[in-house]
Amino acid sequence: MAEKSKADDEILAEANARRARCLAFEADNLRDARDDFRKLAGHHWPEEAIRQREVERRPCITINKLPAFLHNVTNDQRQNKLGIKVHPVDDGADIDTAEVLQGIIRHIEYASGADATYDTAGFHAAACGFGFFRIRTDYEREDSFDQTALFERFRNPFSVHIDPDSKEPDGSDQAFCFVDGTISRSDVKRTHPNASAAQSLETDGTDDAMLLCSEYYRIEQEPATLVRLSNGETGWKDDLLELPLGVVIADERKSFRRRVMWRKLVASDTVDRGGSGKPGQSVTFTDVLETAEIPCRWIPVFPVYGEEIEIDGKVVRSGLIRNAKGPSVMYDYWMTAATEEVTLRPKTPYIGAEGQFEGHERKWQHANVQTFAYLEYKPKTIGGSLAPPPQRQPMADVPVGVLQMAMHAADEIKATTGIFDSSLGARGTATSGVQEREQKRQGNVANFHFSDNLTRAVRHAGRCLVDMIPRIYDSERVVRILGDDEEVSHATINKPLAAPEMDEKTGAIRTVLNDLTVGTYDVTVTAGASYSTQRQEAADAMVSFGQSWPKLMDVAGDKVVKAMDWPGADEIAERIKRTIPQELLGDEDGEQQPQIPPQVLQIVQQAQQHIQQLESELADAKSGIEKARISAASAENVARINADSRQDVEELKGWIQMLVQNMQPPPSLNAAAMTPQDQQQETPAQGPGQPPDYAPGQY
Repeated sequence: MAEKSKADDEILAEANARRARCLAFEADNLRDARDDFRKLAGHHWPEEAIRQREVERRPCITINKLPAFLHNVTNDQRQNKLGIKVHPVDDGADIDTAEVLQGIIRHIEYASGADATYDTAGFHAAACGFGFFRIRTDYEREDSFDQTALFERFRNPFSVHIDPDSKEPDGSDQAFCFVDGTISRSDVKRTHPNASAAQSLETDGTDDAMLLCSEYYRIEQEPATLVRLSNGETGWKDDLLELPLGVVIADERKSFRRRVMWRKLVASDTVDRGGSGKPGQSVTFTDVLETAEIPCRWIPVFPVYGEEIEIDGKVVRSGLIRNAKGPSVMYDYWMTAATEEVTLRPKTPYIGAEGQFEGHERKWQHANVQTFAYLEYKPKTIGGSLAPPPQRQPMADVPVGVLQMAMHAADEIKATTGIFDSSLGARGTATSGVQEREQKRQGNVANFHFSDNLTRAVRHAGRCLVDMIPRIYDSERVVRILGDDEEVSHATINKPLAAPEMDEKTGAIRTVLNDLTVGTYDVTVTAGASYSTQRQEAADAMVSFGQSWPKLMDVAGDKVVKAMDWPGADEIAERIKRTIPQELLGDEDGEQQPQIPPQVLQIVQQAQQHIQQLESELADAKSGIEKARISAASAENVARINADSRQDVEELKGWIQMLVQNMQPPPSLNAAAMTPQDQQQETPAQGPGQPPDYAPGQY
């Protein structure tokens, strides 16, 4: 067996002391968190009470309401997907590189299942008060030297122990961290046969005895001198081999080089499988199996906390279950008591006169436990009167007081969690839709700190990725990136350009395409529905808007169809896009429209003028045709009116002739009609209003 180096001995001694300190600091939180998980799993009764009730054949009922309240918080986190956004900060960063960097991060999240990582850590934080996840590096394939970053979740939150002196809610200031696990002694013997842990012990009984294997993250700081040159560049003095011509050291100061080291430690003593992290478990590391440097400025292990309170230097971390355990146990007790009271009461018997059950005793004895189609009895008389048939006594009253206490316990669960009926899908005390939405919003606000703490941890994870990616992707390569629309594409990074280019957006000169090693980038986190959900909501909104404004399909029909989630939507959208005028589309595809030569532009203008002239002549022609049509219609109407008028005149003449034939004129009128014309002219003028046959002195 090879001897360990002095450095390994120092690391082992430090790790043993630090882990013991972590376990002592976290003892109460670990104990309470384990009890939270037991209550969440439905273990509400003490083991002694369960055994005693089983012996006494008494009921022991568990009605677990805690998961419904917890899922109300965690499922809301699942609906609001978290996304890391990258933004350029200084002059060395550009927007295009930031988009590529963000696409790489989004693809890392997609490829390594970051959504499940976030969900698990958020679930643990809401359940017991703390959860964890981390980012690790690995080779893309077995036959590749290219590395990539991966998200990893911790199904057991008790296996992670961070620096007790860490104060930041995202763990960015932790100096060390342990991630506990187990490894079989046979695996240690196969990979590291000279390790102390590879030697079997008398207590093992088998080579498959499980050993504690812990990953030890440690920040190391090496003293160094930082210099600033006259040309503005900065660096470590130890790395400065020769100053460029005309460049001098403008300033220098004492500092330190920071790096994160990772070591795999193992102990010789056996432990239970999955038993890491138990309070009071004394384990001593004996070997350093592996050592590596983490390409990141921070330890890439991220805590997600629930509620955090510090009392006299002691930190208490709790989740949603901690304060709801008591009311939940009380609810089970009272419901069990009510059930027990009703069950233990004697079943109501049948009451009948003496002798009515003779000959049918067996059926009446089992009437409370069996179902019979009919029950016979012998009629009996009492005092000369026929006795009534046997009847069952009324059932015993339900224990109202016990059930009322159970309802009080159910209300206490709602009060301690801040989640009321409206948040659980019930109407509750709301009398309108507005009140119901307000009560549901209050329930979400009461537990918003859980999702907010998860957002902080994801933001720090984004900063670590921005710091890690330039160190991992440090050579020219083609990487896969994921866009906002969840479509995978490829981009070339760190590619030297044949000739310097100027960035049209910033005006900076760049010599490397998508250089990830320069520039400073900031990170933010957004929360919202997934892209597919947003796409469906957008499609519904556009269809509804199109019904009120049908012209939408003429100006943006391609966008409407593209948002549809059915096969062939993209092809149909592309066809519709070809029918939309180019002035409406503009350069949305990012393609610059080609410049039209002056000769062609003049020809186009002449053609447009000619088209306008033809359109004017066509309008005049249409106007003449319209006038002719109106004239023809007018003539037709006049002819029809004249014909109707002539018909009316002829009918009138006929009526007049008929009237004349039926009338007998007076004699004086006939005589006047027979008088010659000259005699009529000598006749004196008639007075106004006189009849034609009137003469003075005549009647």
